[in-house]
Amino acid sequence: MAENKPKAEPAAPVPPPAPKKKKKKGPSLFGNFSMGTFMIFNNISFIFYLGFLGIVYIANSHYALKTVKEIRIIQGQLQKISWESNWRKSQLMLESMETRVTPKVQHLGLVPLNENPKKIILKEE
Repeated sequence: MAENKPKAEPAAPVPPPAPKKKKKKGPSLFGNFSMGTFMIFNNISFIFYLGFLGIVYIANSHYALKTVKEIRIIQGQLQKISWESNWRKSQLMLESMETRVTPKVQHLGLVPLNENPKKIILKEE
């Protein structure tokens, strides 16, 4: 079985650590600004570069949307023109039929042929 052992004496209470004192910095280039502010000023050219890229990105997206709108408008116009072209082509085919042309040219003395056309054959010598 287990042996009985005497309890260890309680340790002396540990005093809480003293609060750390802030070190006073000497005069700096930016006065009372923190290190974050110093990093911002140190990298100001990079921040301007990122801002410029953002502006270019926004301008590019606006330009792309404007171009897409113009393309859609032009496609609609092209479709209307295509429909009109097909309509005019069908009208021309209809008006160029012999039955439509004959009455229009009778006053000129032109009449349709009543016999088949003759084939001309050349004899080789």
